[in-house]
Amino acid sequence: MRTYLKTFGRMFKRHFTRLISILLMVLVSVGFTAGIGMATDKINDSIAEHHEARNVSDMILLNDEGSFTDDDVAALETQFGAENVQTGGMLEFEVKDGKATVNDTELTFTNVPDGIVRVYLFDDAADPSKVTQNLFEDVTHYDTSAAGDDAITVYAERATEQLAGYEEGQSFSMSFTMHDSSVLERDIPLFGKQEIALETDISVTQNYVLGGTVRNPLHMAVRDDPSYTDDPASDDEDDMLDLTTIFYVFGDLINTKAATNTTASFVDPALQNYNSMLNEQIGGAGETDFAVTAAEMRNQVCLTLPDAGSLFGFRYDGALDDAEAAVASLGLSVSPQVLTMHENYSYESFREYGGKIEGIGYVLMVVFLLVTILVVLSTMTRLLDEERGQIACLMTLGYSPASIIVKYLLFALVGTLIGGVGAYFAGLGLARIIYVNFEWNYALPPYSSNVTMTFYLITFAVILISTLIATAVAGFKLTREHPATLLRPKTPKAGKTVFLERIPFIWNRLSFKYKSTMRNVLRFFVRFLMTVVSVAFSTALVLAGLAVLDCCLFQDIGGAAMIAVAIIVLVFAALLNFVVIYTLTNINISERERELATLMVLGYYDNEVAGYIYREIYITSLIGILFGLPLGCLLCLFIFNVMGFGSIPGINWFVWVLAPILSVIFTVLVTLMLRRKITKIDMNNSLKAIE
Repeated sequence: MRTYLKTFGRMFKRHFTRLISILLMVLVSVGFTAGIGMATDKINDSIAEHHEARNVSDMILLNDEGSFTDDDVAALETQFGAENVQTGGMLEFEVKDGKATVNDTELTFTNVPDGIVRVYLFDDAADPSKVTQNLFEDVTHYDTSAAGDDAITVYAERATEQLAGYEEGQSFSMSFTMHDSSVLERDIPLFGKQEIALETDISVTQNYVLGGTVRNPLHMAVRDDPSYTDDPASDDEDDMLDLTTIFYVFGDLINTKAATNTTASFVDPALQNYNSMLNEQIGGAGETDFAVTAAEMRNQVCLTLPDAGSLFGFRYDGALDDAEAAVASLGLSVSPQVLTMHENYSYESFREYGGKIEGIGYVLMVVFLLVTILVVLSTMTRLLDEERGQIACLMTLGYSPASIIVKYLLFALVGTLIGGVGAYFAGLGLARIIYVNFEWNYALPPYSSNVTMTFYLITFAVILISTLIATAVAGFKLTREHPATLLRPKTPKAGKTVFLERIPFIWNRLSFKYKSTMRNVLRFFVRFLMTVVSVAFSTALVLAGLAVLDCCLFQDIGGAAMIAVAIIVLVFAALLNFVVIYTLTNINISERERELATLMVLGYYDNEVAGYIYREIYITSLIGILFGLPLGCLLCLFIFNVMGFGSIPGINWFVWVLAPILSVIFTVLVTLMLRRKITKIDMNNSLKAIE
């Protein structure tokens, strides 16, 4: 047992670099895929929790034809419960040069910026604190004591890059003139009962004062929150203008004294000459009370559905469809337009970004898994080959094949587990980074504490199981051989004619060292193929990361969060590329220490010995890089299809150049880092290792 433990400890010490390589491979690949997957779950969970906490409406009924009647509201309250129904109004109009037209009436504004203005009216709430659905956040209250008694207090949506900001206690005004025509019968002195035509101009000026600002959970976007007004400059019916201002009014929209100017005239043509006398009696200027209540503008009803489930799941459990059917069966005075959270720009775009990130994660998870499994399997199978002598000694001491293989399974397990634990925390950090980057585009809800590990468990389990199975298979294959056979060095593979030898024009012009290099590269075809495939896939990942970043930065596609994801993809792809080249090169050098020591004994200089290995590394890596470009093109097609934007022709030319250059740089860095390992090989120990 003591001998067994000693060999186990020596194996960890001798192959510590390989242990670190396995750890880093698992850390990079599992950490990346776990972070991408966790980010999507965090987005959905955070919005769902925020949706519930702020009692966000699941459905909004919008009446384009006028106002909902009291009977309509009563029917909705009976169906869904009074506590789940909130009535109000919504106006939207475009202001140009301080003027707007609403229902054929021209309005004039002061201090209201040009653009699309939306006004929300609440007929069942006296102030922001009384709202029962879509509960306001970040409410600030301003001092309005300096405003006149006739001023109506309004609140504004908080200032963003898109929405205008206002000063504390700022005042606004709205003025317009209405014309009213009527015919009535009046008892006029000297004329008796006559039909009188009255033409009245009503001039209204309503003053408003800003009582504070709020944040409506329905408006999460920091920029580009669209209106319901079509963009006249676009041929696409779905293109809407952006909102400029959002006001909230609690109670009356207008409540003021209006100036009137009435002109009276006799309907009877025979009495037209007496119109001036008539105006002296009942015409002329005056004043009247003028009010427009929120109830008169009640064209919007917000509904919450207690059985709707999670925010982005209610379409699947049927709650929304049942609610729409229930509304249709109530026999309302109008057929309202039904808006859900899927028609809300802020929520839907936020959800779509999360879906795109998840899609990228699924596509890249496969590639990261493939590369990692290839390299880890290569690491463990080559380690077992190097440990042939140790395995033979343990077999002669009476250890069973299972007990011998357990040692190597434990080695693989330790490296994979440590890397997996680090990957979990790396994934948590990446998810938080991605989520925080959404702040560039959205007022984020609180970060959910829920942790979903689907991506993490899938990638980690696949890598762990694949590694252990491959190690066990390779180990049992070796332990079936006779110890005497294992104690002998493996017979070197015979050199084969390479395809270049069939091209005399090229082969005859190569020097001996390059002929030797080409034969060595292709002598171990499985090793060559594994290296080429690993480098090709890691190069493809670098190209994909650069392509997505190019779309976001130079083609102005996607938001800040997508830029962050693209950078993360690029960084982890670059790390994977570097670790792949380093690991495979390090293994190559370790396997050939006796061969390199022989060259040193024969009098080769350090540069010549290093070049012997470097030439093979550069050729193999270059072939992998060349195959990586078309593979990266295919990977980009998958990613663009998942994201719903971007195209291969749209990728800038420098991306195709930069991706292979980065891979070449990593290869050069690896060779520089491992140069000392080559030049410091102990010739004596290496040459007598077999003895």
